[in-house]
Amino acid sequence: MRKLFLVVPCLNEADVLPLSLPRMLSALDSLGGTVPEGEMETGILIADDGSTDGTADFLKTFPDPRVQHLPLPHSGQQGAILGGIRAALEQGADAVITLDADLQDDPEAIPQMVEKWLGGKQVIYGIRNDRGRDSAFKKTSAWLFYALMHLSDRRHIPGHADFRLMDRRCLEALLEKATPSGDLIRNLVPTLGFDADTVFYTRGDRPAGESKYNLFRMMGLSWKGLLAQAPVCLFFLILLTFTAFFLTSIDSPLHDDMVAHGGYIRHDSAWYFMGGKSWVNGLVPYVDFADSKGPLLWLFYALAYLISPRSWIGVFWINALAYVATAALLFHLSLLLTSSPKKSLRIGVLLNFFYFIPLLIFDDKAEALTLPFVALSLLMAGKSLWGKGGSFFLWGLAFGAILLIKYSVAAMTGIFLIAMLLRLRGWKSFLKAAGGALGGFALIVVPVLALLWREGALEAFFQEYFLKTFLTINNILDANDPGEFLRYEMLGYMAVAVAGTLSAAVALKKAKWFPPVALAWFLLCLARYARTYYFIPVGTLMVFTVLALLRCFERDFGWKRYVFGTLIAGALVFFGISNGWTYKEDYFYGREMNLHRERAQAYIHLVAEKRHPRVLYWGCGDHGYGIRAEDLPACKYWALQAGSTPEMDENQENTVKNQLADFIFINTYDWEREHKLSEYGYIRCPKPEFGPYGVFIRKE
Repeated sequence: MRKLFLVVPCLNEADVLPLSLPRMLSALDSLGGTVPEGEMETGILIADDGSTDGTADFLKTFPDPRVQHLPLPHSGQQGAILGGIRAALEQGADAVITLDADLQDDPEAIPQMVEKWLGGKQVIYGIRNDRGRDSAFKKTSAWLFYALMHLSDRRHIPGHADFRLMDRRCLEALLEKATPSGDLIRNLVPTLGFDADTVFYTRGDRPAGESKYNLFRMMGLSWKGLLAQAPVCLFFLILLTFTAFFLTSIDSPLHDDMVAHGGYIRHDSAWYFMGGKSWVNGLVPYVDFADSKGPLLWLFYALAYLISPRSWIGVFWINALAYVATAALLFHLSLLLTSSPKKSLRIGVLLNFFYFIPLLIFDDKAEALTLPFVALSLLMAGKSLWGKGGSFFLWGLAFGAILLIKYSVAAMTGIFLIAMLLRLRGWKSFLKAAGGALGGFALIVVPVLALLWREGALEAFFQEYFLKTFLTINNILDANDPGEFLRYEMLGYMAVAVAGTLSAAVALKKAKWFPPVALAWFLLCLARYARTYYFIPVGTLMVFTVLALLRCFERDFGWKRYVFGTLIAGALVFFGISNGWTYKEDYFYGREMNLHRERAQAYIHLVAEKRHPRVLYWGCGDHGYGIRAEDLPACKYWALQAGSTPEMDENQENTVKNQLADFIFINTYDWEREHKLSEYGYIRCPKPEFGPYGVFIRKE
């Protein structure tokens, strides 16, 4: 015998239930014409959402035993529906029909739904073909609400609310994904993939009582419905991430041409901008100018130069795009892990606090431009572990892009490939995966190598990017500079990452090993030598930390929420203490002119006196002083590289001897180089009189 239950959510409906229950029971009685007598048991579950009127008293005295009162704590209509469904399944329901208590969902449509269910359909939607006597305002607002639902998610069914029949398999799948305060059920059911049909009915008038949906509740429901749609949540996340970067980037239009974060000055971003600008102006990478970064980085900054040759706005847009793309990709990973756009939005919002902490972001670094590709490779691993299988082609493309920006970051993504390979079965799938990965890798690497070959720079690229970068790192280590792996502030950051990945290993339903192992591999790659900003790619793994943190606020996590919630909270407290509890006020204040800014502006205007001046930063870094003049490198190693080789030092000194530079910058109090500059025919510029750098020009 089959069991069918009506689940009726209600809140303070003592006035309408005496009128609606007889109509519902009559509809169930009429099933005799559809179902042979004795083959179906029916009942009505009134899911009472914390009513405070006479609802409970009325139901206690209701004469028909098929009507059951299910008192629930107040959680809203969606929570009441889920509570009623759960109770119906516990009583062995084969199907449930959900409908409102106020007769606006027509009970006369129930026999049609049951007939289609018995015919093999698993979900039957009740569709309104007329809104009855609704006011013009309600009709207009309802039309707008459903239009927005349809625009944000094409799977939404116009005209459908909560009047539907679902069989047991659909109900079980719904309870796995839905939460009382999460997605709207009406938006979630179509995504479950069950065979569906529709029944049309005319919306009736409420016979008694008042609607519980006033303007503000309707607006709240509309907002909740919109936030249940992944495209809408993704839009808000992209907007928020862009805004956060706009406030924190030193290249943002909020800041001037030189100094942004109080005492901070541009360093790496100025270096990369010089490389991109030089390539556009005909200089050959790794032959006429070189650094320990890959050619794809120069190409990105060449695009930044083309966007804005005389300001940092192009650099801002390129890096903003990188962070926005990273947020979007990690949002999709969060969807895999939570099946909830709203939860994924929360994860994305909280991740911004890890993207833009002052500890890591005080200049736009090469690591930042690897982030979207790291996130893409992580998403592919996530799809293999928690979805339907990630694309090896896209992993290969992401790996190739990272390799052409900074190869140490590419090594980190190797753990994602291992995770994907572990999901394969048999040699055929392995060969197919290898072919896909190589295809994606070749798609991005081959064109760049071909471009370098055409420029006559292919051999120099391998020498400079791989061999000499390795040598400079060894020179740094030989000089007893271990990096900042054990820096106090970094210990706080790592504590949050470790606590989060360990907690995620408990919170996840499968592939529990992946978060802590991936973090361990990242830290192993950083252990030999690392500056603080080298940890920027670790920010992608913070998705697991935030996931575990949010899981600790959910009751069904049980006792684990207290243990791991305490662990993460302790790590966050340590992180806050180690980083001064706040974002540096330089992000939002200190934009007024000060002595440091005056000096920086003086440097900028000085270099701008010449057209395309050749500059050399002898024994110091490029800080972008010549951007308004579109300055170019005076030699291959135009600025100091940490751990520089004798060849690099000789290249700089020969440039000074041969007077190839129009402007030469040295550190203040670098008396040895200042003396050599005087010998080689350079004189100090009188302005700026004081500052962190001395500026020298050739004698006329």
